[in-house]
Amino acid sequence: MLVLASCSHGRVRPGRTPLQALPEPRRAPRLQAAPEWYWEPVEIDPRSSAAPLALPVMESALVREEGAKRVWEELGVAGRERLLRDGLVVTANGEARLKMGAFYTELRELRVPYVITLDALAYALHVAWERALAEVDDTLLAPGLDALLEQLETRLAAEQKGAGVELAEAIGLARAMVAVAKGLAAPVAVLPSGGAGASAGAGPVVREDVVAEIARVNAHAGAASSPLLGAPIDYARFVAPAAAAHPGSYRALAWLAEAPLLFAAQSEARGAVVGVGTSRLHARAAMVLSRLTLREVDPATHALWTRIRRVLTFVWGPSDDLTGPELAEVGTAIGVAVEDPKQIANVVSVDRLRRRAVQGRAPLLFDGAGVPGKPGISLRLFGGHAPVDSVALVTLGAGRGLPSPLDLPVWLGAREGRAALHESGYDAAPGYEGALAKAIAMRPNEASASRHASVHGSLLDVLMTWLAPDAPRALASPAAQRAAIESALAAWTFARHDGEPLTRALPPRVASLRPLEVRGGPLPAFVEEAPEVIAQLVAAVAQMKRGLTVVGGLPASSPAMVGLTEVEDLLRLALRVAAQEVNGEPLPAEDATALASAPARLARLEDATGALVPVVAELVTDGAGDRTLSTATGGVESAVTVVQEPGTDRLLLAVGAHIAHHELVEPRATRSTDASLRVRILRQDATAPARAPYTAAFRARP
Repeated sequence: MLVLASCSHGRVRPGRTPLQALPEPRRAPRLQAAPEWYWEPVEIDPRSSAAPLALPVMESALVREEGAKRVWEELGVAGRERLLRDGLVVTANGEARLKMGAFYTELRELRVPYVITLDALAYALHVAWERALAEVDDTLLAPGLDALLEQLETRLAAEQKGAGVELAEAIGLARAMVAVAKGLAAPVAVLPSGGAGASAGAGPVVREDVVAEIARVNAHAGAASSPLLGAPIDYARFVAPAAAAHPGSYRALAWLAEAPLLFAAQSEARGAVVGVGTSRLHARAAMVLSRLTLREVDPATHALWTRIRRVLTFVWGPSDDLTGPELAEVGTAIGVAVEDPKQIANVVSVDRLRRRAVQGRAPLLFDGAGVPGKPGISLRLFGGHAPVDSVALVTLGAGRGLPSPLDLPVWLGAREGRAALHESGYDAAPGYEGALAKAIAMRPNEASASRHASVHGSLLDVLMTWLAPDAPRALASPAAQRAAIESALAAWTFARHDGEPLTRALPPRVASLRPLEVRGGPLPAFVEEAPEVIAQLVAAVAQMKRGLTVVGGLPASSPAMVGLTEVEDLLRLALRVAAQEVNGEPLPAEDATALASAPARLARLEDATGALVPVVAELVTDGAGDRTLSTATGGVESAVTVVQEPGTDRLLLAVGAHIAHHELVEPRATRSTDASLRVRILRQDATAPARAPYTAAFRARP
């Protein structure tokens, strides 16, 4: 489920840009329309005429041009032996590097032949994608959420006037939920009374349960019963990254994603946590909110809610919880029209709708709000999402406590994946290989089993191609296969990190970007021989551009779209070069020239965004043990590689970027942030995060 953590306090609320007008989505049934995923495959045709690298390599056959001679000497005897035996050895050289562009620029300045690795390409895509999402946060999500809350409060206040007791109580609960969100978004906001007995002409009165709810959110009190809803909520999730540009909006969206309106009562379902009276009140409030998300009832609310939902769905996939239009469709199927206020007041209709909702699909993931499984079926205004990697982590890792990020390569069938997991102290049950495909089949709520129904799904597909048993021919040795596992886990970390909404800030304006200087004469340069993986990256960035044009409202001239276009061009260059290498074809002069500018392009991308390589993303929360499992990237290390030069078959020593990966199990109260992780990595002392044992197979001793 999509984790929406809370935000920091005492920060100045930045000014908002006006909410952009977006094209109205196509007319569709009230049940969620088929996802608009905007993905198109990128076809490649590598003929693979070149012979694969034969190992071990004879020292006399390895050409060491210019700066490669120094790299060879610095490896030492043991490092050189491992390079000749395995074709690859990774060394940190005792130095923590946090910038990719600087790493490659230094290689070029030292005249070291270099390889643009999948690590570098996945990182470039991460930087551009996060920059684009920051712009969507600023131009759509933050102002759109403000407008939605205002519209909901205005409409609910009008509907409460003259309503009967049952209906007024439900509207009051819906108003209180909106009031909590408004109070979190802007602490100075006036919180209205939602009580059924409030006088229509009376001034706003603060509800005690609303004040208590806001206080509990701001205190990050951990798992506790909601004063407003009477259901458990994990308030520890409301801790926001320090970089959040709109902390109030982050807090408000987190609340709307966490607050459950539960349909099952304790007397009706084992494990339910609310009584019949509360479940009826919740169901009525859910019906009140559901009807306002329908275009035919309230076009303004529908448009505002849909804009936000479409962004979240495009990034992560469909909601794991019931949405307003889905609840309306459930009601239509049994003759209960949520559009009709009389049906909301009718206890018979409410109970029929509750029973039918509980018979439907249950959320696949539990995030600490409500209860797991069928008793936890609920409506949330912006419910969580359940990408297949999260489903696999929770369901397939059940029975041995917290899972491990190393479960992922095993599920993908990666060579050396099971051995790497075992060396880290875990065991994999039989049948783990291919488990992500099984998790996709567990998604009956999706209109399609396509892996590309969201950007996150497309990024997972990159990993499925990267670590497939028939992965790139360059991974000839077990050491290289293990290095690929760590590289793919780093890319997975980027994918998990980038999707959380309202967690970031737009980068500061850069007065002038550095020119694309290419110093020195020609220097051998290569791309990692994995055209199938690079093609998936190209398809993903094209999907991002198409989708953000529609669901994000970004014009082609926006900095975000310009950045994505720049990275797409770099990826397409890498795809051409990788395909030529696999086919044994010498590079055309124009591609060789373009490849020479890759270090400067990576450096300029980082200049424009202020990006650094180490980031952390939460994967799983262990409620019983109060621990979190997070995946994190480390610094940039040197992957010293044997490369077969296309067209000549010479074996050259070259260096590429390898991104370290860390698995973090920490107390929830002290879990790492991007900033704290980077400090630990820079210190390189006892506080630095450890590497998994399997990495010893490809890392040289410092």
